Amino acid sequence: MFRKSLSVELVEPVVYLRGHAKDRQTINILRGVVRLQLSHPVLVHSVTVQFVGTAKTLWPEDKACQYWDKHILVDSVIPISRSPIALKKGIHAFPFEILLSNALSESVECGLGHVRYKLHCQVHIKPSWSLFTSCLRAQQPVVLVRLPQDAGPRCINQTHRLTDTDDLHILVETAHITPGTPLALSFAFSRPPAAIHHLCVKLIERQKFRARSKRTTRILHHEITLTTSTSLADHPPGHNELRCVFAIPDKHTLQVHPSTYNPNIRVRHWIQILLRFTLHDGTPKEVLMDAPVSVLMETIEGYTTLPAYPPPSDESPASSSYATPLSPSTTPPAADVPTAAAVLKDSAITPTPSTSSSWLNKLNPRRSWRPDVKPPPSYDDIVRQHASSAIS
Repeated sequence: MFRKSLSVELVEPVVYLRGHAKDRQTINILRGVVRLQLSHPVLVHSVTVQFVGTAKTLWPEDKACQYWDKHILVDSVIPISRSPIALKKGIHAFPFEILLSNALSESVECGLGHVRYKLHCQVHIKPSWSLFTSCLRAQQPVVLVRLPQDAGPRCINQTHRLTDTDDLHILVETAHITPGTPLALSFAFSRPPAAIHHLCVKLIERQKFRARSKRTTRILHHEITLTTSTSLADHPPGHNELRCVFAIPDKHTLQVHPSTYNPNIRVRHWIQILLRFTLHDGTPKEVLMDAPVSVLMETIEGYTTLPAYPPPSDESPASSSYATPLSPSTTPPAADVPTAAAVLKDSAITPTPSTSSSWLNKLNPRRSWRPDVKPPPSYDDIVRQHASSAIS
């Protein structure tokens, strides 16, 4: 019985978009590998990968007939193998790289709209004992996350003029809020107040949906009052500084969404601070502060830290082969480098085992394309060589 399976695997589970969406010079790369498992030899006619992104917004004014406003953000077809390839029985891998524009929207999941990306793979094959060609299909969702701008503020500072001689300085110690992490606020008076009566901090979310075909806009407003363990009664009189730490609920209980920059599904956040107090001369005062913030599903360190890859898996050399991708990100072969068709042919017929791990091959597939190129010497080899030279 002839069995076959097709799958698409991503090197990184999340693709991070760096910088502002208007920055056209920043390029992001989506890396992955197409795996084809065969129980009999076949002739592969073509291998293609299609990257599709769609944006949808729901308009449920009419319960009998709900309307979806849909837009295609990207639809790119990348051929990995155009020439027929004879593959033996076993597992065959086709790595690929796709250049993603920084102008793409991040992935969005809201109640009345979403932005989703998927990879669709098609492999046209013909078994050696058959006269007909069949098509194998597989798909893989892709998540895009936009990182905060490097030039953006990491904290929020505001100074409020109370009187001609009194000022209040408010510091929000982070401008990027993550569910489940604390939020610290600091208040510094130029002169100690007589008393602090009330402090209220809210996280405000505003969702804005647009349907260009209907020229309609919907705005949803949501407020969450944050709690703190700091009691204003414990603030000693005569002190001009106050620091409070507020608890941000985790993502399982906090009904907010990450900040987005999509023009049709715009999610923005603010921190609202209300402080009532009495000045040293007995004058009552109230300060209301609104500051824009961004909500992230992970901390800044979680976005900037390199991912932890699993240990290398041992694959049988006789059941694994790699093919060269023909994606737009692949550089043209030089004069001393074999052509893509030759590499595809040699890799399919006589697979060459690679001493590096499979995950390293995904990150740098070129290491397995040139079996005649020796790897660079290790650090221990260099030290051992210098030691031998010194003794002699």
